[in-house]
Amino acid sequence: MKRFLLPFLLFVIEQTGYAQNELKIFGHISIGPELNRNIRLSGQSTQADYDLFRLKMNFGFKYLYDDFTFSGRISTGDADHPRSAYVNLGNTFSNKAIQIDKAYIKYHHDGWTAWIGKNSINLWKTNEILWDDDVKPEGIGIHKNLHFSGFYSPGFQINAGYFFVNNINYTDTQTPTTFNRQSNLSFVQLKTLFHFNNHRFILAPSYMYSRLPKSLDYKIFSAMFSYQLNRKYRLYTDYYHNLSNYENKDQINTNLQDQKTGFDVGLGWHHRKFKTKLMYAHIEKYAVIDFLSQDNWFLPATNETQYGSNFKGWSSRFSYLINDKMSVALNVWYAKQIHIDTIDQGLFKATRIRLDIDYKF
Repeated sequence: MKRFLLPFLLFVIEQTGYAQNELKIFGHISIGPELNRNIRLSGQSTQADYDLFRLKMNFGFKYLYDDFTFSGRISTGDADHPRSAYVNLGNTFSNKAIQIDKAYIKYHHDGWTAWIGKNSINLWKTNEILWDDDVKPEGIGIHKNLHFSGFYSPGFQINAGYFFVNNINYTDTQTPTTFNRQSNLSFVQLKTLFHFNNHRFILAPSYMYSRLPKSLDYKIFSAMFSYQLNRKYRLYTDYYHNLSNYENKDQINTNLQDQKTGFDVGLGWHHRKFKTKLMYAHIEKYAVIDFLSQDNWFLPATNETQYGSNFKGWSSRFSYLINDKMSVALNVWYAKQIHIDTIDQGLFKATRIRLDIDYKF
């Protein structure tokens, strides 16, 4: 179905006609070197350091028509690895994939917003640990803004969604639950915003339910908090806990079945064209959903057990805005596994350094 959605949006635009100021064309290019260092694998064996030169780019459009938005975007990446849109340069650009990244119709009216198709998840979050920004789900997203009178009254936003997140193909050996798919995800979130003078507070509790392959389900409660002062300083902290019971589950490693809690804390500073962000994270194995969580902490050369969880470590980002369209950022991640997956495996750890040169139009 997804292969027909973007052409359908273009057909609608052509039939309705458009004024130039209603059609927006945009794109983004990020390119730079990546260094992977101090890699220690299972059994305390080491892996040789290696470097990559990485590229991420996308190109899209938005067409505004009354209360509707029709949008589509193509991007680099690999459908089998949705957590990253980066591709590695080299080997004369062979096997570099281009895919439909977004294709959706959105309706906005009187504080209500709803979209259907393939789009960024409408979940407020402070980082990519719960949901990687490169993962664009297919489904339905809804949010509603609520405002009350009074200067010091808080504002509210309700976010909800239902998505297909199947990471394997459906087979007749599986028991389908919805639309012949076993993997689906739904969530609801209440975002509360309160500000006075130069202070700004955000608190967003969420509940996410997902049924994944092999009948594994996730019931994740998260609470995300952010405090901002004078638009220069920002402190945030997030808490994640999986309420599912994994006892006597054949597909669950008994050594990790109780590892279902995580947290992170971060500090940001913004001054003129400079931005800095420091973060510490401690994410147990089943605190988040692996293949939806960020992929920056762990290296692509590691085995399949080291997705986006079961790690502790820190990250830092230093960026400089060259002009309105161009910026440069230095990112550093250090991660170490919290618990071993099996007896014959040791703890993995590594350091990743990436320089991103970004251009947006």
